[in-house]
Formats: sequence, C-alpha cells, structure tokens
Amino acid sequence: MFSLILMQIIAMGIFGLKKLPLASSFCVPLPVLTLIFNDYCRTRFLLIFQDYSAESLIKKDRDNQNDPSMAEFLDELVTAYRDPALMLIQYYGRSDRNTSLLHTVEV
Repeated sequence: MFSLILMQIIAMGIFGLKKLPLASSFCVPLPVLTLIFNDYCRTRFLLIFQDYSAESLIKKDRDNQNDPSMAEFLDELVTAYRDPALMLIQYYGRSDRNTSLLHTVEV
C-alpha cells in the first residue's frame, strides 16, 4: 500500500513539474480512494483468511476431490454457466437440420 500511494504522489509531482495541472488535479483523489479501497478489502476479506488456514482449505479441496458426487456436480457445472448468446439457434423454416450462427463445441 505504501508503494502504491508513494507512486501516486510521485505521479502528481511529475505532472506538476511538466505543467499539466489537469492531470495533477485528477491524481489528487487517487491516494484517498486507494486507502478507502484498502480499508474495504481488509474488512471484507481479512476475516476469511484469519478464520480459515491454508491447511484447512487444502484439506477441504482434497476431500472434495475424493467425493464421488463431485464428478456429477462438475459435469453439471459445464452447462450451468453457458452464455445464452452462444447457444444454438434453431430456425423453424428448415426442418432438415439445426443451424446456428455460432458453432459451439461441447466440452
């Protein structure tokens, strides 16, 4: 965080030396927004990493790999997040075959 804020302050100084007051003034809120975002990330995600150690998360992943129902879940996961724009489009005027604008490959 220190390096990021230092870089932003240096950028404001360089823009000031180059006589670019508009660019320098746009850089003024960056350190404040960076500190606000840092505080948000700490309150949102730090508790998760403190409560669960990497060892327990690795154990959970290994348990999921050995679970026989995970294979079925992963097979359904392939189609769960398919983009509707990439789905096959059937034209009702042609009954001999399905045509589509995009040819998708099933995984």
